[in-house]
Amino acid sequence: MPDTHATARRILRALLPPPQTPKHREDRLKALAGAFQTLALGAVGVGFLTPMITDYTALNRSHVLVACLLSLIFEGISLTLLAYIPYDSGNDAVSSKGDNNG
Repeated sequence: MPDTHATARRILRALLPPPQTPKHREDRLKALAGAFQTLALGAVGVGFLTPMITDYTALNRSHVLVACLLSLIFEGISLTLLAYIPYDSGNDAVSSKGDNNG
């Protein structure tokens, strides 16, 4: 009788993603933060800039307020996601002498 545990383990290993490394987590958080920043710019563009360019009378205070509020919320989510990225002290970016020549 074949070993079903080994077969199941092999199938699950092929189907499931590998464990996350810190670099993977950082890349995913940056991608999500970028998506929320795009949503924030889209909210401002649709709610404020487009009515201002096309027809000034279409610019409504409540629409501008909602667009700015949505933009602030999306940008806040983006900055919160970026806060979860661990940053090192930056020793590899600048040498101890203070120059970037290494």
